Amino acid sequence: MPAAQAQAPAKGVADDIFADHPSMDRNAVVMPGADAKPVTPFFSERPIGDASIARTAEGGWVLTGTTLRSGARHGVEIWTSRDGKTWKGWGPARIAGDGIVPGDVSERYLAPSVTVAGGTLYLAFSDKTGCARIAIGKAADPGGAFTASPCLVEDASDVSLFIDRDGAGYLLWGGGTIAKLGAGFQKLAEAPRFLKPDQTLFANHPPVGKDWPVRTRVGRTGATMFRDGDRYVIAASEVTGRMRTATEDLFMAEGPTPYGPFSMRTLAVPHTGRGSVVRLDDGTLAAAYNPKCDDGFALFCEQIGLVSLDRAPDGRLRQAASVITEDSAVAARKPLIASESMRDPSVTLGGDGFYYLVGTLDGYGYHKPDGGVKLWRSADLKQWDDLGFVWRWEGMGYDFGKNIAELWAPEIKWVARDNTYYLAFSVMERGVGGKTWLYRSTSGKAQGPYANVTKSYLVKGIDGFPFEDDDGLYFLWGGGSIAKLNAARNGFEGDVRKLVDIDGDAVGYEGNGLIKVNGVYFLTGAEWHGPLRTHGTYDMMYGTSKSLFGPYSQRRMGAPHGGHGTAFADKQGRYWYTMFGNDPTAPWRMKFGLVPIDIGDPASIGVPRIGAAR
Repeated sequence: MPAAQAQAPAKGVADDIFADHPSMDRNAVVMPGADAKPVTPFFSERPIGDASIARTAEGGWVLTGTTLRSGARHGVEIWTSRDGKTWKGWGPARIAGDGIVPGDVSERYLAPSVTVAGGTLYLAFSDKTGCARIAIGKAADPGGAFTASPCLVEDASDVSLFIDRDGAGYLLWGGGTIAKLGAGFQKLAEAPRFLKPDQTLFANHPPVGKDWPVRTRVGRTGATMFRDGDRYVIAASEVTGRMRTATEDLFMAEGPTPYGPFSMRTLAVPHTGRGSVVRLDDGTLAAAYNPKCDDGFALFCEQIGLVSLDRAPDGRLRQAASVITEDSAVAARKPLIASESMRDPSVTLGGDGFYYLVGTLDGYGYHKPDGGVKLWRSADLKQWDDLGFVWRWEGMGYDFGKNIAELWAPEIKWVARDNTYYLAFSVMERGVGGKTWLYRSTSGKAQGPYANVTKSYLVKGIDGFPFEDDDGLYFLWGGGSIAKLNAARNGFEGDVRKLVDIDGDAVGYEGNGLIKVNGVYFLTGAEWHGPLRTHGTYDMMYGTSKSLFGPYSQRRMGAPHGGHGTAFADKQGRYWYTMFGNDPTAPWRMKFGLVPIDIGDPASIGVPRIGAAR
């Protein structure tokens, strides 16, 4: 696997954050195939967390973890299976050793792990005093006696054991501390060291507006190690705030030795909980899927499934295309136009009964003088016909000089009171900033032609959105600025206002939109959660108000991965949100798709679960 994965963009960009962006497929973690299926539990005998799985030489399975809720909760509980389907529980392992009394219910061990090497079954755990220990028994007799080592290291958690092909053992604990073990695994053979990515990979600073890749760790908890060919892989889990919920994801890094030097960490499998990786009968790898119940988008919790892994084109391990790990309608959707890249899609239901679509094209936007705004039309939201360009850089009344000028975020809107369509779009000028124009169809048709409503740009800032209310036509832009357009539509009447929630915060920092349902205004906007423009998610947030000018309710998640889209009602009165995929765990990237949204409660937007999506 390459140590560094920086790749030059195909062309210059107006903003350096797009030079190596998570919306590029080369950075994808999730790329489900057409036949991808949600993960299902293969172990649900009792609630369990921190699952650890191992395979025996005969192809059997051994499982342990933190036992939860009902039943025995002391010791290290073991289950085995010959086929990974029918499980036999052996109860708490019969561990004896210095200070350990078999059957003592006060011996509660959190996050134990299991390793099998040859005919030996190893249980690594932290005892009730915080000492890391290894108990040794027979793989053929998991109900038999286990002999515990002395205390190997104090104040340890999430203890695991890696045994290399030469029989050498390595103790791991916490988020990535490692030490080689002496003969018999009864003591450390060296001073512990902490594993982290090779620091020489971080010589180049990322652009402003993008978080540093994490350089000080692979993960925070549950460090384990396995070998794949000649590569040593360290896996560890972390809650990063992705999806604005407590999703605990599995990160990995690889190196030529158990000590590295390691690659930059990569997000390998979302929602897994603590990581445990096994090899399947066909030789491929799979990670345990064992989310906690406070992960709002996990498919299940406190049960165990398996997520197959494969290698991305750049060599890193990631979730296989056959698997879906997220429980939302978004995760199961497919793009509706796969032939062309698109960002910031906008759909309006026209006065003629057709739906019309525009969006940012050519990757991160056409550069002047290339391209323009292209229009698609659909009668049923399924089949979309390309009607060609309806605007090509004319009538702007502004000189960009030699600067890169990139066309962003076109928005199309049918305005019934004017009996015509409006087209708003922004141009990001490198080194200068963004400005937004407003054009009107002079024919009353979505195909135009379109004419500028004024002599130049309408506002400074990006992401313009025309919104028709009962008393007139408004224009929203730039992270929540709004003003009422005058009768000529070439300027504003009254003051420019700022839409905020009850805490005074913006509802999304870009890509705002408005929809009114039963007298309630829904303000939507885009926001990153978790690591900014690296492993985070670009989500649709929303707030509600009975007044256009707010304040709006405290912003909440509306559609995961759905930042910078528009909400609209179809001809049957159902609600949809446009989506393009801007983060590495979206089901696709930079393609137009639609996500069903529920607006049943007059003050909330919801995305159906994966099995209830229309």
